[in-house]
Amino acid sequence: MTLAPESNYAVARHPIYRVDGDVFGYELLYRTVGGPNAAVLPSDEEATVAVLGNGIHAISQDIAPDKRLFINFSREILEKGYHRFLDPDRFVIEVLEHVACDAGFTELVRSIRGAGFVLALDDYVGDPAFDPILPFVTFVKIDFLALRGDPGRLEAVIEACQASGKTVLAEKVETEADIVFCRKRGVPLAQGFFYSRPQVVTAKILEANQAVKLNLLAEVTRPDIDVGKIREIIGSDVSLTYKLLRHVNSARFYRGQPVASLDFAIKVLGRTALASWISVNLLGSLGSSPKDRELAFASAVRGRFLALADQSRTGHACHRDQAICLLGLLSLLDAMLGVPMEKALAGLTIDADMRLALLGRPGPKGTCLDLCRGFEGLSDARAKAALRTAGLQPAAATAAYFQALAWAAAMFRS
Repeated sequence: MTLAPESNYAVARHPIYRVDGDVFGYELLYRTVGGPNAAVLPSDEEATVAVLGNGIHAISQDIAPDKRLFINFSREILEKGYHRFLDPDRFVIEVLEHVACDAGFTELVRSIRGAGFVLALDDYVGDPAFDPILPFVTFVKIDFLALRGDPGRLEAVIEACQASGKTVLAEKVETEADIVFCRKRGVPLAQGFFYSRPQVVTAKILEANQAVKLNLLAEVTRPDIDVGKIREIIGSDVSLTYKLLRHVNSARFYRGQPVASLDFAIKVLGRTALASWISVNLLGSLGSSPKDRELAFASAVRGRFLALADQSRTGHACHRDQAICLLGLLSLLDAMLGVPMEKALAGLTIDADMRLALLGRPGPKGTCLDLCRGFEGLSDARAKAALRTAGLQPAAATAAYFQALAWAAAMFRS
């Protein structure tokens, strides 16, 4: 996968859900990591093209073709026509909330809509300054965080959008009350922390077989991996055994004799690939809902990214790559299981520093999670500091993130 030289752009995906259903689509986010002076970009145009080309390909490989993909566009990027290569039947062009809707921009939006593209308006709070472009917009993303303190205004904004035939998407929903509000007001789509924060999701019981799987997840990331133990655990789960045999027999992976035994499949796959495959499949088996799958995908990306980034550090690696991979893999476990992280980690054998990081407490591995968050769209001061602390060049970290996205997409697709 090629990237613009010295690019420090990253791409993440944020699921959009039907309020009472499955995943409707995804918002694909791009931004710089490490601040504007962290890398010398060849040009804004080349950097954006790299993100649109490489990032979208990497992050959407395993997304079903019927899912809508929303992408934020600034006025400048739209004026340059970088949206034109996208499939208008699948992609939604999201107009950012800080755009000035003068006559020139209104005409631009009208022409984009006329070319068959679907548009969305981001972070809308009812500002009349956007009235000129509203006729050309299909989706209106209403900022619940900004309007939550004024329920009357929130209802008025929703009603006005619905009256004009717009599809309302509740953005930044954080609580069960937000979802109840959406349901009562007929808001069909929602996006936000409600779908990932453990304190507001329905609690799940951590069944015995799940606890076994989590310990297997820890086992495959150890430097002294016990292949015999792993074979025994996989062999006790018919689903995992079947998936492993199918994976190894795929023409993409193995072109020799058919693999009919678990022992031979493990030998063909090799230690590193076996650990990666098990990690993804165990995460994917912890839940069956679209939210669970999305969290499993994000966890897999985090784990692979941390391992690859550690190999790219200036000087020497500070962690053993497969071991630090476990930190990323477990970092969203509370949301997947619907229980506090402390309870999710109960009975799981991991080192003390990793446990502290997962519990959000100070420790040497907390920086790694800050780094992950920076590449998922939360480009805050901690994320920027994490690059410096980890001794990572933005270009190397970005390349590692794109590789992790492509790897996770390929693993989940298979």
